[in-house]
Amino acid sequence: MTAPAVPWDRAGAAYDFRGDAFDLNKPGDRELVRFVLSQALYGEATGVYCGKSLYAASTLEAARFYVRQARQELNHLELFADIFRTLEMEPMPAHWVIKLLSAHNNYYPLKVLMEHAIGEGMVLDIFKDVLMQTLPDSDPRVPEIKKKLAVVCREEEEHVAWGEKETRRLLAAQPWLRHPYYGLLLLQLAVAPVVVRAFAGRAKGHPVLQHLGGFVAFVESRVRAQGRELGFVPERDPGVIVRWACMLAGALLFVRSQFARSRSVLEHSYLRELGFGGGSSPAP
Repeated sequence: MTAPAVPWDRAGAAYDFRGDAFDLNKPGDRELVRFVLSQALYGEATGVYCGKSLYAASTLEAARFYVRQARQELNHLELFADIFRTLEMEPMPAHWVIKLLSAHNNYYPLKVLMEHAIGEGMVLDIFKDVLMQTLPDSDPRVPEIKKKLAVVCREEEEHVAWGEKETRRLLAAQPWLRHPYYGLLLLQLAVAPVVVRAFAGRAKGHPVLQHLGGFVAFVESRVRAQGRELGFVPERDPGVIVRWACMLAGALLFVRSQFARSRSVLEHSYLRELGFGGGSSPAP
């Protein structure tokens, strides 16, 4: 099932679940919601490690962002814990794909793209499109839960915007990143659907799960549009050889990133950053 191409617009239309919702009184639906919330809880727990990026922050603006994000992620962790308690659920361990996609990367060019722009963009799709639409308003517990989710969504939008801004800056400074960025996007889009395959057998006849194919296609279309707007996804899909070459370049860059070490910068640029005219230029 292929969704139509969509322009990249965070404030634009979400995927439409047409009013279909989970029934929180049914054990099967409760397990599905528990699974989704458990992945979200894990993501927020690992999101706290964004504070690690403070050491490599190249500007005061970046340092301020990571301080704010770490505080927000800690708050999100507590909000999701409150949601579990409200629904009388116990979290389950995270899926291996979620662990892979949530892993912190010390290589800054990959961190801002894969964690902030792309990764948190997909997280926002789950929070805003899935949970906000498919948790039933008829359940008296849900309105308060959605208030908490609205806070999370608003702050996740800030994180995505930062990732996009930094991605543009890095691509302007290092245009060679376009090919591995594109390859990493293709690899991430290939891995992400693994999470939903576990539900394929239950999709038939289920009011929410019947949308899985359409939702996955919608997210892929949106992410590709986001990449085109950021300047590393071509307007037309290249041939298979080019795609494989980009994926290889992306995989090699990811392997290289696993050996990267954070390097402090602000002590060299703080005078200029504070407006005194001294200090060297920050490294990307």
